[in-house]
This record gives sequence, structure tokens and C-alpha cells, in this order.
Amino acid sequence: MKCGHPVKMTYDRAEDMAATTKRHPSRTRHRTAVSKDGKLLGGEIEITLDGGAYSTLSPVVLSRATIHAPGPYRWPFMRVRAKAMATNHPPHGAFRGFGAPQSLFAMERHMDKVARVIGISPEELRRRNFLQTGDRTASGQLLTDSVDMQYLLTRALRESDYYVKLARFTEQNKHSPIKRGIGIATFMHGAGFTGSGERRLNSLVHVDVLPDGRPQLLVSSTEFGQGTNTILCQVAAETLHLPYENVLIAQPDTSLVPDSGPTVASRTAMVVGKLVERACAQLLETLRTLAGLQQNHTPEQFTAAAMRYLAEHGSLRSSARYEPVRPVNWDDELFHGDAYPAYAWAVYVAEVAIDINTYSASVTRFDALQEVGKVMHPVLAKGQVEGGIAQGIGYALYEKCVWKDGRMINNQMTNYIMPTSADLPEIHVHFEEVPSAHGPGGAKGIGELPMDGPAPAILNAIENATGVSFDIIPLLPEDIFERFTRFTEHAHGGSEELDPDRPGAFLPEVNA
Repeated sequence: MKCGHPVKMTYDRAEDMAATTKRHPSRTRHRTAVSKDGKLLGGEIEITLDGGAYSTLSPVVLSRATIHAPGPYRWPFMRVRAKAMATNHPPHGAFRGFGAPQSLFAMERHMDKVARVIGISPEELRRRNFLQTGDRTASGQLLTDSVDMQYLLTRALRESDYYVKLARFTEQNKHSPIKRGIGIATFMHGAGFTGSGERRLNSLVHVDVLPDGRPQLLVSSTEFGQGTNTILCQVAAETLHLPYENVLIAQPDTSLVPDSGPTVASRTAMVVGKLVERACAQLLETLRTLAGLQQNHTPEQFTAAAMRYLAEHGSLRSSARYEPVRPVNWDDELFHGDAYPAYAWAVYVAEVAIDINTYSASVTRFDALQEVGKVMHPVLAKGQVEGGIAQGIGYALYEKCVWKDGRMINNQMTNYIMPTSADLPEIHVHFEEVPSAHGPGGAKGIGELPMDGPAPAILNAIENATGVSFDIIPLLPEDIFERFTRFTEHAHGGSEELDPDRPGAFLPEVNA
């Protein structure tokens, strides 16, 4: 604004770390009523986010944290209170998962605590309380699409060989300084904008036929490595019965493309992909009606029909604007109703190893099972999940922002630790396909889901390995050391509670 000309500003790594928005730090508290047979009777959840110095996206992130906080469970009664606080930190903002990883972490850690108190296994407690088709979520949304968390849990436990490893680790931990454990997290993530958000966006896509007869997609969705261009061109190619390489996609220049909504909220494949599918279907119908295109056409016949149409009419554009598959009823004031068009559902299983000499924790294997509708591109879908798990491992065990006097003081790669490929385990990605009416070919959103499950699964596994409960992330070696030291003090007359008979419980004399 000062110079009156476009300006390009390039941050170095330290400036980028210090100045750009981070995920909102949070504190979540749970109170739960549960019957002796493990049925959830009611709950109260309090969520507090650190918004930083300015509001920015805090209200929207807070809303997502609130909606996801009850998890994939049936609650006869649930109250969620949520607030974002102004602090002297730089403002926090959008980050993968957008509030859900924070509140789902709290729920999944809490479920393991509840199971321990009432004396049943963590997986059995979840089984007794899963949402299923025909239930209503905590916001009152009727689940009309198929939901089968029971089967997803069964399959995830089988794929990970859960029970065999649970028994083996318990036995090995009695004699080894390397404590091993296994833990689970069950969760869901909404796909698309919350409530009536998609209706307000009123997204639009165009499909043009170029002078050479090839179709070109015009959308505002932006490719930044997640596979947007590939997926949308794939949808068009399959709908138009053309080879993938025959479909073009324009750069998302706002002078060229319509407003298809932002590239956020696990919505691109499901919402924008559905619009591309509809626009291409309309394009086919136009060519069949006005240019003689045959029902089972070849690519050459498509090109010929398109050229005939262009010669007679000059141009050909097909457009599609957002229309909900079914009515969406959402009350923004009461947070009641249809929170999302669709949900993706998942069960993650983490295996960990904790060295009680160095107090370092590592993930040794990870199994991720998710139901995301129809898997459109197996390689890209698997990559999304693997990337989310890698990011989630950093979130759980490594990446800690340290603030002092309102500034980030560890804004260098030497003191802000990110996991490298050497820190990542075997990652086994599994999909269960249940096509949804909301997306092209049945696809649902996947981008944010893999960020939600790793952290609670990892900490549940660490508690299984050590018998020590941790409720903070990132869980650094110094955090583990501090907690273990308390248990050592207890062994010498302190007051810290420890039950050495719990499976995998840490024995103080081993640490001594």
C-alpha cells in the first residue's frame, strides 16, 4: 500500500516459523456419567482455545472443535461449552483438522480413562457406545447414511493383530527396559463446510469445450500437492468416457474461473468433484441432443460431436451450481441440526516403544483404517493418509512451539524438531468403501481425517506400555522423565498413585 505497486515478500525459515499462524493450543476438560455396564449416560465438555492477539479464524476453528468433541459416540445427554481466549501470542489460525484434532484427542484419551475406571477394555467401551445408522449425533443430526463403526473396529483390530500383540507386549515389558504398547483411537470427521456453509458458498464450476474439441475444467480449487487437479480431471474423464489425458484444467486465476469455494474443509473431492460430475453429465446430454453423440461413444466420436456443435453454435459451456443432495437444516445459533453433509469414519491403531533409560518414545507401527466413501485414486488417497499420520506423529511427540513474552523462541530447525523419514514407522493404510450420494462416484472427504487419530492412539499406546497416564502433547522426553520421576518418588514414600498390577504398568525399580 505504501509503494503503490505489487510486492513479493519472502520469509526465511525462522521468519516463517515465527510469523505465520499455528494450530490453536487448547485445553479440554471432560465430565462423564457412565453406567456400570459401560453405557454413556451424559457428558459435559469444556474447550478453551488460545486464539492469540487477534480473532482471525478462531470462531470458526472453535465451531469445528465443538461439533467434533463428542466423537463417534451416542450421548443421551451432552453439553459442550467452548471459548477462545485473547492472549499475547501471535494469532493462531487454520491448520489441518481445524479444531477437530484438539477436541478428538481429549475425547479419545478420556474414553480410555473411563474404560479403566469401570473395568472393561478400551475397545469394548467404544463398542457399547458407537453411533450407528439411524442414530442422532450430539448436534441432533440423523445419520441416514450407512455407519458401521463396529465392523471398522473389528477389522482394524484384525489388521493390526491387536490382541496377540497386547498379550505379547505385556509379557515382554516385565523384563525389558524398552516398554512396548498398543493403543487405539476411533473417530470421525465431517466433510464439507459446516451446516449451511455450502449453501452460502453457492459454489459454481464450468466445463468448456475448447476449439480442438477437448473439455477444460474451470474451478477455483487450488492444487498444492494434495491431488486436486488429478482427482477433478479423473471425475471429468470418467463421466465423459474419455481418456484422462484428454481433459484439461485451467489455472485457478480469478479472472478466468468461477467461485467454486475455498480449497479447505475436506470438500474438494466431494463437493467440487460432484459439481464437475454434474456439469460433465449435462455436457454429454447437450452433445447427444444437439450434436448426435452416440450413447456408447468413443473419444474420437466425442471430439467429432463437439466440433460439430462448435461449428454451429460457436461455443459450448456447461455449468453446475451447488445443490444439496438432501435438505440441510442447521441452526447456527443453537448449533443444532445437520452439521455436515457427510462424515468419514476411522479406527487407528498405534504401536509404540518407550526407552526408560532415555525417556524417548517412538512409534513402531501404525494401522489406519478409514471409510471415506469411494476411493477415487488409491495412490493419492493412501498418500493423504500417510502424510496425515506423519504430521500427527510430529503433533504427538515432536513439534512443540515455545512462547516467551509473546514470541516464538524456538523458530529454527535446530530447536523445533520435526519427524524425518527415520522417525516414521511402518504405516499400513486400509480403506473400507461405502459409497455416498454426496460425492462423485460415492467419494467423501479425506484430507483432514488422518490428522485426528494419530495423537490419541499414540498416547493411549504409551499408557498401555507404561501404566503412566499422559494428557498433553507434544509429549517430549523431558515430559516423560518428569512424570516417571513422580512415580519413582512414590516408590520411595511419595503420594503419587500407581497401580503396578495394571497391564503394562511401569515398575519403579526398573527405572532405578
